[in-house]
Amino acid sequence: MEIFKELPLAKQTYMEVLFQNCTEEVKYYMRAMEVGEDETLIEAGEKCSNIYIILSGRATGIEWPMHNQPYSFKDYGPGDFFGEIEYFAGLSNYRISVVTATRCRLLVIPVVYYMDWLQTDVDALWMRTKENTRRLVEQTSEARKYLFIEGRERLMMYLIRKYEQKQPAGKVLELRQNREQLSEEIGFSVKTLNRSIKKLKEADLIQMQKGKVVIAEAGYLRMKEHMGNYVNDEMEQNNS
Repeated sequence: MEIFKELPLAKQTYMEVLFQNCTEEVKYYMRAMEVGEDETLIEAGEKCSNIYIILSGRATGIEWPMHNQPYSFKDYGPGDFFGEIEYFAGLSNYRISVVTATRCRLLVIPVVYYMDWLQTDVDALWMRTKENTRRLVEQTSEARKYLFIEGRERLMMYLIRKYEQKQPAGKVLELRQNREQLSEEIGFSVKTLNRSIKKLKEADLIQMQKGKVVIAEAGYLRMKEHMGNYVNDEMEQNNS
């Protein structure tokens, strides 16, 4: 399909195989839409009415655990689906919120026509079942690791992800969020956030300008290296 031409080659091939026998209803009702940066694409709790597929851009999944503290747990990019797992699980509402990290172009398909198609297309159903199972396993592992790492490293993970999402042209990224917004997105208290910011600033990994966190390329690369070593050390401890 022409609409998938903007995807990376591997994703484009996957989509063309997946949709090769889709129904006429899916072809008729699917549509492309543009969504700006930092907009809520899906709100947790809303009725699951559409399947969304990212064609270009990036988005972030936001979870609300039992203690009602939100945290950003997963980045999504071209070729990723939203709304599908909920329907497979027999859930009528979206379980997570999805917020765009950059301007996004998406393919939107009404869930009723999408699921009617999958119920009659065994090959497509098998492809999506495999992909969703892999995705759930990865998300569970990543979310568990994120929740239990120390505050400083948890902040580093967040800042690394933001830098990679935005890919600032000048190699310097200034976050627009205030402390309260950052603490909500990361998933810990403002007190813990302030303590972690102080540690990163003292280590010259970030700078502060008018109360805003600023990440330069050198700091991003050092944090990236640190987190790689941190994860390897944690794995060795768990295996010992």
